[in-house]
Amino acid sequence: MATEILHMAQYLKRKGPIQDKETFVSSAKDIVNSTKSISQFLKAIADHCLDKHCADDLAFIVEQMQTVSSQLTIISNVNALTPGSKSSDESLVKNAQNLLRIVLQGLHAAEAACIRGLRQPEPNSDGAKAAALCFQWKKNLLIHRALQISNPETDDLGLRKTASRPAAPSLAASVHLMEGYK
Repeated sequence: MATEILHMAQYLKRKGPIQDKETFVSSAKDIVNSTKSISQFLKAIADHCLDKHCADDLAFIVEQMQTVSSQLTIISNVNALTPGSKSSDESLVKNAQNLLRIVLQGLHAAEAACIRGLRQPEPNSDGAKAAALCFQWKKNLLIHRALQISNPETDDLGLRKTASRPAAPSLAASVHLMEGYK
């Protein structure tokens, strides 16, 4: 999604791989489709979350995503009919950026929900796939944290060095990989 939005922003400057209005509008529609699958993932996590506060946060974020996705769909449809309207193009990119911000917020909330704990879903359901992804992510996060704690490297002040370490695992990367299998 971020790459699509970057290409859309480059289109406004007449740079990047998007060369025409049709591709520009179809990129926005691709973002909406990606958001639908992420919404389903977040709903599944909210349904199986043990912490009510986390589940409520996820439900609110899913609602926001659906609202902004609807706005993006409307703006992209209007944009397809308005040739050469720079303000319409800018509005489309800004809306897509807002949607990405909300999606990232949702993935961070899903990470919090995974850490708090999830109920075991029914086998062979969409919730089972989402939970399996979360359980795998949490396992990787715990391994990463254990490695951080076991590393005795410190600097002159006695603080642990972090620059040479790999970044903590992110659920966003896992969800991106999951989209590729659909």
